[in-house]
Amino acid sequence: MKAPYIVPAHRSVLPGYLDLATRTRIAGWAQPEAGGEPVALQILDNGKPVARVIANQARPDVARAGFSEVRCGFDLLIPASLPVHERHVIQVRRESDGSELSGSPVVIEAARALDEDLQRLVRQVAQGAQTNTERENILAFLADVADKLLASHARTESGQEQRERYSRLARRYGPAIPQKTRTPRALIIDENLPVSGRDAGSQAILSHARSLKELGYNVSFVAASDMDPDRSACMPLEQEGLTVWHAPHYTSVEDLLRRQAGAFDVVYLHRIGVATRYLALARHYQPGATVLYSVADLHHQRLNGQGVLEKRPELLALSRSVRLQECTAAWQADGVLTHSPEEEAWLSKAVPQARIACVPWAIPVRSPVKDFKKRRDIAFIGNFAHAPNLDGARWFVETILPDLRAKSPDLTVWLVGAHLPPHLCWPEGVRVVGHVEDLDKEVLDRVRLTVAPLRFGAGIKGKVLESFAAGVPCVMTQTAAEGLKLPRALASLATKDEKGLKACILRLYADPERCQSLSEKVQAYVTATFSEKTTTDALHAAIKMAAQKRKIAEQPA
Repeated sequence: MKAPYIVPAHRSVLPGYLDLATRTRIAGWAQPEAGGEPVALQILDNGKPVARVIANQARPDVARAGFSEVRCGFDLLIPASLPVHERHVIQVRRESDGSELSGSPVVIEAARALDEDLQRLVRQVAQGAQTNTERENILAFLADVADKLLASHARTESGQEQRERYSRLARRYGPAIPQKTRTPRALIIDENLPVSGRDAGSQAILSHARSLKELGYNVSFVAASDMDPDRSACMPLEQEGLTVWHAPHYTSVEDLLRRQAGAFDVVYLHRIGVATRYLALARHYQPGATVLYSVADLHHQRLNGQGVLEKRPELLALSRSVRLQECTAAWQADGVLTHSPEEEAWLSKAVPQARIACVPWAIPVRSPVKDFKKRRDIAFIGNFAHAPNLDGARWFVETILPDLRAKSPDLTVWLVGAHLPPHLCWPEGVRVVGHVEDLDKEVLDRVRLTVAPLRFGAGIKGKVLESFAAGVPCVMTQTAAEGLKLPRALASLATKDEKGLKACILRLYADPERCQSLSEKVQAYVTATFSEKTTTDALHAAIKMAAQKRKIAEQPA
C-alpha cells in the first residue's frame, strides 16, 4: 500500500495567500522581495515540482489593502490538468528558500463523482476528436461506460447486489449470517402513468397498486408510451411509496425487464395493447413471476356494439381481431383480472383453460348528502374521446332532452369531461362544462342527478360508481349498468329503453325526497361492494390462483 504524502514543515511562512488551487488552475499572490523584485514560486503536486511561476501580475485589490505593491499576483493554468482519479496535495513555496505561501498546502481529493473538472475533461476529449474513427471510439467508450452504470443501477434497485453480497458472506462465514427478509416486488405496466381522477382505468390501477402494497409488495410502474414522463405525473405516485421507472435509467419496457431480469414476483399488464406486446417478454425475462393480464374491459365487445349500432363493417372486423387477441392473452397469462362478473363469465366460457377472477377497485364514499331540495340540473360525466360517451351525449341531447324540457323547462344537462369536440353545436338546455379539476365540488355537490345514456360499451362504468360514491343517484341504460349487479332497491335506476329513461329521470328530478332515499342506498351499495378490503382480498385470491396455475404449468409432463 502506498504511504500517504507527508507535508514537510518549514520554519518560515511567505507573506501572501494561495487563493485558488484546482486540477487546472492555481492562483494567488506573494509579497515581493525586499528590493521590490517579484518572487519566483515553485508549484508542487504530492511533493514533486510540476510548474514554476513569477508573482508579477497586477493585484490592485492587494495594494489597496496596504499589503504589497500592485504587481504581486500569479495565475497559472496547468497545461496538462492533474489526473482526476488521484488525490493531490498542492503546495506553493518560494523557490529560493522553500518558504511556504500562506494558505498552502491545499488538498484536492480524488473525484468520486462527475465533478466540474471531470466533466470539463470529458468535454475536451470529445471536442478534440478530429476524425470519424476517433469519434466512433469515443462514442463506443462512453456507451460502454453508460451501459455499465445502468447495469449497476438496475442491480442495486432490483436487490440483486444485496443478494450477491449475502451469498458471498454466507460462503465465507456459513448460513449463520442473518439475511434480511426479501420484500416481494410487483411491476405494473400500462401505456401511461395513472392520474387520480382522470378516468376509470387510472382509478382501478391505482386501487390495485395500493392493494398490492397492502399485501406486502414493493410496487413500481412503467409507462410503455412515455418513458420520460412529466415530473408532475411521477410525484403523486412517489408520495404514495410507489416507484416509477423512466429515462435515463431505462429506455423502454423491454430494457427494464431485461436489466432487472428475474427481480419481479408479479408482472401486472393493463389492457390488451400492453398484454399483446409485453406478455412474452415478461415470461422471458421474469420466468419466476406471476403474470397477470388486467382486461380493464373487453374491447372487442365495445367495438362490436359500436359497429352494429353505426352499421360499420370495418369495426366488426376489428372486433373479431381484438377478440382473438384478448382470448390469446387470457390463455397465455397466469391469471386474468376483470372488474365485471359478466365479462368474467364470458371469458370463462370462451377460454376454459384461463384462471379468471373478478376483482373490483376501491372507491371511497363521501359524507352523506342532505341538500337535494337545493340542487338543480343533471350531469353526464365522461371522457368524450371515448366513443361510447360522445355517442351517448349526442343521442341524449337529440332524443331524450327535448321531452324532458317539455315537462320540466328549467332542467339543464351538464356535459362534464375532457375532449368534447369544439365544432359541435348544442341546443338550449345544454351546459358544456368540460374538464374540471374537482369533480365533487364543481359538479357532484351541485346537481340532483347524473345520467349514463350509453348505447354501447363494455365493463363497469367508473363515472356511475363515482356518482354513487358521492351520494348522487345515476339513471342509466342497461349497457351502462353492466357488471354492477344492482340490488332490488336500486334496480329501477337501470332502464330498459328510451321511454323508461325519460320517465325515470323526470320522476326522480321532481322528487328530492326520493333522491335523498336513493342517495343513502347507492352509498351503502358502494361501501359493501367496492371497499378497500374487498378489493385487496379479491386481488390476493387472484394472485394465489394464478400462481398455482404457473406451478402446474412448470411441472414436467
